[in-house]
Amino acid sequence: MNTTHRPQPGGHHDAILVIDIGGTNVKFGYTVGNRPADYRKLISSESLRAGDAVGALAGMIEIVVAEFGLVPASVVAAIPGYIDTDFDHVLTAANVAGLEGRRVATDLAARIGCPVYLERDSILALMGEMHAGSARGCDDVLGVYFGTGVGGAYVQDGKPFRGGGWSLEIGLMPFMAEGRKLEGLRDDCLEAYASGRALQIIADRYEVPIGEVFRAGANHADLAAELDRFVLFQALAVGVGFAMMSPSTIVLGGGVLDMPGYPRDTLRALIDQYAPVSETRRELDLRWCDHGWVAVLHGAPAVVEEQREVARAAVPRPDIVAAR
Repeated sequence: MNTTHRPQPGGHHDAILVIDIGGTNVKFGYTVGNRPADYRKLISSESLRAGDAVGALAGMIEIVVAEFGLVPASVVAAIPGYIDTDFDHVLTAANVAGLEGRRVATDLAARIGCPVYLERDSILALMGEMHAGSARGCDDVLGVYFGTGVGGAYVQDGKPFRGGGWSLEIGLMPFMAEGRKLEGLRDDCLEAYASGRALQIIADRYEVPIGEVFRAGANHADLAAELDRFVLFQALAVGVGFAMMSPSTIVLGGGVLDMPGYPRDTLRALIDQYAPVSETRRELDLRWCDHGWVAVLHGAPAVVEEQREVARAAVPRPDIVAAR
């Protein structure tokens, strides 16, 4: 195996195993010395939907650690859904429902023997783009990601905006009122209109492989019309995020936007049309993700440091305890 950092038996004091849990695949990578190692592995998410999802995830980690040959000092897991303010309890994970209601960080750490830090997938990806990607040097950034689901994140001055805990889960926001349904989601949420799952329904309707659906639209007027509406819905989602957070920079990513034939220029034009940009009297600074899902590797060290700081702050200082 060709790796940036030679695998070592046993552990490494700053090695982080990074897991991006998606609705289609669970993606694995390492950072060592705050740099991504040249190791990637994808495993189908299906086993997380059958039985004990945390146990299945622990089994995947065992495979990855044995394959790469390096025991991590910590694990960072990107969760596609709502995480409670304790960074442990997964409230909702619509595309990986087996994680819902579980204290995933606590349970998984007990199984694998090292600290586990959870973060929303969109925050982790955006932090990565700000540290080493298209948003490097920016300090006021909105990220919107169109994959199996739809995620959003906002980072200002290096700190993720969390609101009351799980802000900008825009995939689950109310959207339209056409009665659209996706299994595991409330009716008429954005994901039913602008996600990879919604796109799969369109592809199935026209009996087109999902990977070819945008190219196929060039030869099928009805399909083209549905795809135009799909891209419009995506633009409206970005416009909502822009209006809510007033970012200086927008970063767009996710597997849907990387598909062959996806009309990025059309999406950009629609965002410019529908987002309240002219009112700000500045140009729309819209950028595309440089790193795809690998951005989470670049963001992981910042997440570990942030959550360690939170943990340290929660421990009473001995001098204060004594004074009481």
